[in-house]
Amino acid sequence: MAEVRFWQPGDLPWLLQMAAVTDWEIMNPSDRAVARPEVVRANSHRNLLATLASPGGTAIVTADGGRPVGFLLIGIRPDDRTGEPQGYMADIYLEPQYRGRGLAKQMHELGEAYLRWLGIRRVTNWVHASNPLGQKTSEARGFQLWGVMMEKLLTG
Repeated sequence: MAEVRFWQPGDLPWLLQMAAVTDWEIMNPSDRAVARPEVVRANSHRNLLATLASPGGTAIVTADGGRPVGFLLIGIRPDDRTGEPQGYMADIYLEPQYRGRGLAKQMHELGEAYLRWLGIRRVTNWVHASNPLGQKTSEARGFQLWGVMMEKLLTG
């Protein structure tokens, strides 16, 4: 039976691996066509380690028989407008056979309880435009659209 808990040091190799998998999977196809896997992997590792090492940063892990099968990465950073600390749910991943069981919801609930315990009242997450399931899941968890990030490739 799967359990939802805070990460432990023994989870780190799996977290590093799955952070890279997650970053690759959520990348839109046009970016993936030009992306270098080793660069994506190095950046995902750097982001995961920096988040875990930052004050208040943590990961919520779903484990089955002690083996990690899912994670939610949580960071704390200042609000761009007020400077007040806010939570940031950076990445979420569940191995495919564990999806649809309410485990992502449990990870979110534990993450939100942790943020409340820290006195945090605002949490954000960034969902790729090419990830409609992530958008739908975020909306189901009470997140509201508050911004749109856009990109332009410069030529000439």
